[in-house]
Amino acid sequence: MAAASATSDYPRGNGTGGNGIGGNGTGGTAWTGADRTLLLGLIAIALLRTASLFASPLGLGVDEAQYWLWSTGFDFGYYTKPPLTSWIIGLSHGLFGHHEWAVRLPAPWLHLATSLILWRAASWLAGAGAGRIAAMIWMTLPSIALGSFVISTDTPLLLCWSSGVLALVGVLTGRLRESRGMLLAGGAFGAAMLAKYAAIYGLAGLAMFVLVTSVQARSADRRQIISWCGLGLFALGMVVVASPNIIWNLANELTTVRHLGDNANFDRQSYSLAGSIGFLAAQFATAGPVVFALMFGILRIRRGDDCGLLLFFLSAPVILVIMVQAFLSEANANWALAAMPALVLWLARWMAQARPVIGRLAIGINLGVCLLILSVTTAGSLGPLTPGSDPFRRLRGWQVLAADTSAALEAHRAATVIADRRATASLLSWHFHNQRIGGNPVTVLVIDADGRPTNHFEQNLAWKPLAGRRFVALDGRKTPPEMTGVSWQAGTSALSTTAISQNRSRDLYIHKGVEDE
Repeated sequence: MAAASATSDYPRGNGTGGNGIGGNGTGGTAWTGADRTLLLGLIAIALLRTASLFASPLGLGVDEAQYWLWSTGFDFGYYTKPPLTSWIIGLSHGLFGHHEWAVRLPAPWLHLATSLILWRAASWLAGAGAGRIAAMIWMTLPSIALGSFVISTDTPLLLCWSSGVLALVGVLTGRLRESRGMLLAGGAFGAAMLAKYAAIYGLAGLAMFVLVTSVQARSADRRQIISWCGLGLFALGMVVVASPNIIWNLANELTTVRHLGDNANFDRQSYSLAGSIGFLAAQFATAGPVVFALMFGILRIRRGDDCGLLLFFLSAPVILVIMVQAFLSEANANWALAAMPALVLWLARWMAQARPVIGRLAIGINLGVCLLILSVTTAGSLGPLTPGSDPFRRLRGWQVLAADTSAALEAHRAATVIADRRATASLLSWHFHNQRIGGNPVTVLVIDADGRPTNHFEQNLAWKPLAGRRFVALDGRKTPPEMTGVSWQAGTSALSTTAISQNRSRDLYIHKGVEDE
């Protein structure tokens, strides 16, 4: 990343557009054969990824199961995340039923929608070719290939974020009036806030952009395209759309916001330069080796290039902040995905400037990686390349534990499970959905040992004594968990064991207990 004072190689935006989804060069909507072919190709990719959801033997992950559980009770916020992802899952689950694929089904189609939005944005920036390149880059990013198989908070975040970027590009290229465009952009980023709080980077990046361009406008005696008033309209739109979750947090002791601080792990600071380097290296897997090398290599500010400056401030600060987080404590590779839409637009614009060979190479490599990811997720296995620990182990074997637990509940005439931890509680809640024993619905609880909730179950489904209740408790130890006022049935503990990889198994003892009268 470097700054340069040379005149920009790129157009600032003059009201012209590209073909197809991006326009016809004068703001029209004419389609070309290349546009139609690409659109069919993008839809085909989404269909293949959807087919993988139906064919895969892999079960839900812990977070997916928890998002689904939240979706069974509509609210404007939940313990660790804003509500949008759970709303989307709840809609799909309600329409298609209790299936793993129904939970994940929105993912490939939301990413397809994101690719179309970036197609339009890049077309506005640099013409039809750039638009098509942006769509292809997005749909072939390895992180998007994997993100099309699982449902996460990143998926709606990226769609809403990209929509906001499109509106901002519309203002900079003269297609949208500032007042309308900034309200639309703020509303889109507000919707992104309902998915994940990383959307706040958008407001910070835009504020930096307005500050820098205001200084440049004064020194060069030229008009500032996005004014401070425009920034205020953006903030207003963002707050209005995100207000349901803001109000929910205020009414619930800032529950989600406090968890966000806990998740940063600043109380366990490591000051590890290796952490920052490792996080940056992980981005080569997230974006693809050649694609991210190009993104990183060409990311520089050029004088007079307002669109490029905006894309810089919507990407580079995100990566830098997470690198600092990785240095101070730890950071996951996906925490910087919010930078990806702007980087894709930047790279598409650069590739459209007569650099087809390296662009085709980068996209071709990513396409090969995506095909590999598709085959692996469809088969649910890495085949002969599977390591002893198996990265998919956390998605395996939960149905066996659910069956063993169900048998113990039936034998004990109980309908309550005390799980050993959040992961177990989340997945058993999924598998016991609508299941009844003795006419009573199965309830999954956890023990909050210190009385300080650290997850959804400890806050909302913590075990509290109930006289005479029969239950089964899961624990990794052969001896029952420490619970006051409980009589344990001696000699009735059973071991549920499931091989989840070559060298690991999920072993939990099932203990039968009755709470004292």
